[in-house]
Parts: sequence; structure tokens; C-alpha cells
Amino acid sequence: MSYSLSFSKAVLVVIFISDKIRQGQYEFLSTKTISEILNIPKPTLVKILQNLSIAGIVETKEGKQGGIRLMKKPSQITILDILNAMETGKPLFQTSFNIMAEGKRPNNAQKSISGLLENAEKQMKHILNQKTIEEVLIEMGH
Repeated sequence: MSYSLSFSKAVLVVIFISDKIRQGQYEFLSTKTISEILNIPKPTLVKILQNLSIAGIVETKEGKQGGIRLMKKPSQITILDILNAMETGKPLFQTSFNIMAEGKRPNNAQKSISGLLENAEKQMKHILNQKTIEEVLIEMGH
């Protein structure tokens, strides 16, 4: 598998920020708070937040009153949006087999496996696109 752990951590970051908003905290959340509560090292968190910011999911603000907050409503953010922010252009499965065998049968085997894995990734992305952060918050309860 090629996707990084940062994707899963990014989902937690967005859920955490969204949950704080749901609890009535509309100000920017500090990276220190997010890092400590979610146990994500600050350098990793900074990279996650950069990717989420580039994707328009969060905004950052420098200074004493600074921090992180959402740019979109939780109902407008899917898990696929977060995946795309974190894993831009990366396939889930590596299919560069580089086998030494040549011929029709080895080539057909590679095509078959590549097609299967591409289809699995498409189905996964379809499922991730159906789940919003708002739905996760509802599932979490109050």
C-alpha cells in the first residue's frame, strides 16, 4: 500500500477541528493543542495542515490569536477530499512489477492484477466520497 499514515491522521485532525466547532468553539485552534491532544508530532501536523490548506479544507492564521480552522462546513468535506489533499496523484497500489519473465502469459497476469487493483482503488474512492465529516460527527454522538 502506498498511502501514508498522514492521511489517517489528517482525517482525525479535520474531525477534531469540526467537533470543536460543533461544541461552539469558533476561534482558531492552536497547532500545539491539536498536536498534544491527537498525539501527532508538530512537524507531521504542520505538513498535514499545509496539505489541507492547499486543498481549501482549513485555513491557518499566524500570531497570538492564530491557529487553524475549517474553511468549509463539515457537511461539505468528504473523506475523499482529505485523501486527495494528502495523497495527490499517488496510487494506492504499486503496479510496476519489473518481473524478468516476458511473453503473453506474464504480460496478461500483470494486466489482470493491475486492472483488479485499479478497480479496487476506484471502488474505495467511491465509498470515501460518500462519507462526510458531518456524518462522522453524527456517528460520534454528542
